[in-house]
Order: sequence, then C-alpha cells, then structure tokens
Amino acid sequence: MVLRETSVAYPIPTSIQSEEGPSLRQPTRNSLASSIASAVAEAIATGHLKPGERVVELALAEQMKVSRVPVREALKVLHAQGILSGGSHRGYRIATFDDTTVRQVIEVRLMLETILLRDAIARWRADGPDLSGLDEAIGGMKIAAKIENRLASLSADLEFHRAIARAAGNDIAATLWEAIARHVMIIFAREEYRDDDLNAIVAQHQSFRDYIERAIAQEHGEDEISAALKAHLLQVSRAKRPAAAADAPAVEG
Repeated sequence: MVLRETSVAYPIPTSIQSEEGPSLRQPTRNSLASSIASAVAEAIATGHLKPGERVVELALAEQMKVSRVPVREALKVLHAQGILSGGSHRGYRIATFDDTTVRQVIEVRLMLETILLRDAIARWRADGPDLSGLDEAIGGMKIAAKIENRLASLSADLEFHRAIARAAGNDIAATLWEAIARHVMIIFAREEYRDDDLNAIVAQHQSFRDYIERAIAQEHGEDEISAALKAHLLQVSRAKRPAAAADAPAVEG
C-alpha cells in the first residue's frame, strides 16, 4: 500500500498546500481514531487507495506515526460503515461501492439534507441570516481552486453542507448526516458527480448560497427547497449523463 501524507486538515483546511505533497495527512490528537478514519476516507476519495486494495494496520500506523490501537479502532469504524470489507483474521480491503450502494447513499443524503436545509432556513429567518459558515467554506474552495488541490476542495465542499447541518439545530438529523459524511465524500468525489474544474465548484456553491439567502427572505416551501438542493447536488451528473436521469432518479435526479 503506497500512500502519501497531506497536511490538509479535516473537515476544512486551515492551511492548504499543493496536492503535490503527501496525500495521507497526519491525524490530530482530538478524536484520534475518528481522524484516522477520515484520513483513510480522504485517501479513498482522492484515489490514493483503490477499491479492493488491502489496508494493513501496522503499515498504516507506521505511516501516520501513531500506535496501532487508534488505527485498529478506525478500521473497525470504517468496516462497520461499509467503507472497508473483510475484517477479523482476513484483514481489511477497500470496499467497492456498487450502483445500489451509491443510489442508497445519495437518496439518504437528499432526505437528510432537505430536512437540515429546511430547518436551517427557518432558524436563519427567525434569528437573522448568519451565513458566515457557508462563506468560510466557499473561501476554502476558492483557495483550493487557486492551488488546484482537489482534496481541499472536497473537504471545503463537505464543510459547506456541514455548516447547514450545524445551523439547523436538528441534532438527530445532523448526527445521521455525520454517519454518512465519509460515504458522501467518497461518492461525490467520483468523476460522474464532480466537476473537473475546481473554479466551477466554487461557482456552484456560491449560486446555492445565494439561493439559500433568497429562500430565507421569500419563505420558500419544503418542496421548493428539496428541488433546489437536488439540483445543486446532482447538477454535474445530470450534465454528464442526462440520458440516465429518467432511469435512475434517486442517483441522477
């Protein structure tokens, strides 16, 4: 298993470096096992770990300069989430996400984020539209685009949607969203769901941020909010494979 380190922080970088550096970042001390699990998910999302590739606990611990205990816990979490296959004495391998799994994750994401966006808009309308979390994430995307760092762009993208989850004040939906956040990063890093142009990703999120601001002022209903969210999340796949839209609405929109 050949992986590179990266200094990009998770979930959103505070200091972004070029992707020519290492790709498997050093974990933080806070929630070490969770940080390691997220680092592995990042490596899968950016293609440094491939489906079917073996993940060796000892090698991973040595590369990340940590003991085997948090690595073992991280691998157990990823296995429980279906991101790794195998386990026990057989060891772990990177799972292959088939079409059914992809469809299910996207369907659940749309359901959860519709609830979270609805509730966030309602709270912003009641308390004042503080969209600074969205603006910060877009700022991270702009920096990532400038230095052409795909992983930083992915992380900032996820943080944009995490900011909505935080603003919603719906702890149950937010917790469920976090449970699929690593799946979301891996799936939405795939070519069919992500624009190759990192500047286009900035523009897409700025446009959606502007929609949210209008929805706060104009009191959009849940159906309209859901349609806008779906258009935002699936606009790239719709553009790349428009003919498939009618056959797989949950995945293609």
